[in-house]
Amino acid sequence: MTGRPGGHSRDGGTALPGFTDPAELPVEDVAEVFTTLQKALRAFQLYDPNNPVYKKFVTNSKDVLQRVWHSVEKLHVLVEENRLVWLGEEVYRNESRTDSLAFLFYKDGIRDLTLLPGLEETELEILLGVLHRARNVRQDGEDLVTILWDQDLQRFRYTYLDYLADSPDFPSGGDPGERDGFDALLKSELTAIPEEDEAQEGGEDGAPAPAAGTVRREDFNPTLYSLDPKEQAYLQEALRNELERDLRDDVLSALFDRVEDAGEVERQLEILEILRTLLPNLLSHGALRPAARIVEELLAIRSEPGVLDPSGGEKVEQLIEDLSSEEVVGELVRSLEDGAIPPRAEELTDLFRFLRMSALPPLLRSAATAEDEEVAEVLRETVAAIAERHPEGLLRALGSSNPLVAAGAARVAGAIGLQAAATPLAQLLGSDSDAVRKAVIVAGRSIPSSVLANAIQAALDDPSREIRIEAARSLGAIEYSPAASRFREIIGGKSIREADITEKIAFFETFGQLGGSSAVQILDKILNGRSFLGRREPDELRAAAALALGKATVPEATSSLERASSADEPVVRSAVRRALRRED
Repeated sequence: MTGRPGGHSRDGGTALPGFTDPAELPVEDVAEVFTTLQKALRAFQLYDPNNPVYKKFVTNSKDVLQRVWHSVEKLHVLVEENRLVWLGEEVYRNESRTDSLAFLFYKDGIRDLTLLPGLEETELEILLGVLHRARNVRQDGEDLVTILWDQDLQRFRYTYLDYLADSPDFPSGGDPGERDGFDALLKSELTAIPEEDEAQEGGEDGAPAPAAGTVRREDFNPTLYSLDPKEQAYLQEALRNELERDLRDDVLSALFDRVEDAGEVERQLEILEILRTLLPNLLSHGALRPAARIVEELLAIRSEPGVLDPSGGEKVEQLIEDLSSEEVVGELVRSLEDGAIPPRAEELTDLFRFLRMSALPPLLRSAATAEDEEVAEVLRETVAAIAERHPEGLLRALGSSNPLVAAGAARVAGAIGLQAAATPLAQLLGSDSDAVRKAVIVAGRSIPSSVLANAIQAALDDPSREIRIEAARSLGAIEYSPAASRFREIIGGKSIREADITEKIAFFETFGQLGGSSAVQILDKILNGRSFLGRREPDELRAAAALALGKATVPEATSSLERASSADEPVVRSAVRRALRRED
């Protein structure tokens, strides 16, 4: 290990007077030193020294350093390939070699750094220039250690590996006798010629053979000066990353930096207008992540006090409203369906999580009409995420005159278990749309509410067979026992006998599930009883009663089924066996 002239701290730590508990160490403040230093270096690369953005980052770095000196006398950190360590605590990490501050030091052999008070006053900007020059160095033989040595910084010290100094020693001069022996050995090696060469009088082209001791190009192995496979792979990967790098991120970063400059209102408004124009362009090209980043960064900037004036805040709000408009949402959905934008749920969620509740109706309508099931599923997930943030928007959508929107809103309310939607959903059961009424009944399974359950019970008399079946199954699913008396009336009435087998089974099974012992008596009479003339009930009715007994939880149900296990009718016998096995 070799250090720069001037001496270095090698104590492995930093004087920390007043700290007795390791938990009190200002690790976060020290980490902020290197975070702000990297940001200042990036600003040094992007802006002129007189640029306000550059000055802001340099000032931030100076302020952080001054704050740290209140706690420590100096900062001594160890340099590893992708991180910096202070007193055993990681204070900086960056896995990207291209941008990593740690790797910038590590690759040129620097293994520890010491920052001293006063660096921020006299040498910080010089250090930034050194790091920038080292990152972009092109001159042969010049590296970070060389540049630092040339600058001779007094408040920034370092220790580095000197590979030449650590290599094996070369032969040194001794007494004349030893030197003569070495010269003789060297001469014999140079003049030694294999026997096969002695037999040759010239080269292959007829030229005379070279004289003994002549140094030829062929004597040197060019592979000694070539890159090893790891180095070649690293350079190829770095080149590939640079060629594939999305320059939009750099451009957006520069724009955001300028928007954060609170003193330039006119420039802020101009950039916000540019971003407002850029957003739909990105969306039309399927660049969802950059579009989401624009929204996220602007919302973060708006939340910082004193950065944007009221007019700037209004422009940000208008941008979000534009994104949530029916026109933009519709265009996004069309791009999804056409394949112009791949339906990747993660990217869409990153963007759609910023949408306002005004985006709910067009999204609900699109989710209901999308032909691609993958697109429909992504839209449903998006709607659910928005509804959880804006439940008032979902309640408003329940009152939509568009059946697609109302039905979609009902399904989402059930999916997220929105208790506040119980009363509006109960009112929707009076809708003329079968799709709306069915969506409400299905949602009722996830929203416990007596108001909604009573409304579903009323749907047992719905004109639509599908709605009646769905209502019966839903009441069974939520185990709404107050509906048992209504099922008893239906089972004993004439209409259920005229219904098809699917409707019979739905009503009978729910009655068996809710009715308890009294239901078993009625069902047993249907399954095993005979009329005055010895006739039994129709086979379908008896089979439905058997399946209903399979849903009952009282012991008498099993006894009733066992008595019918040897029934002559195949339909009845099969239903009894299924019920005894408690099959659905």
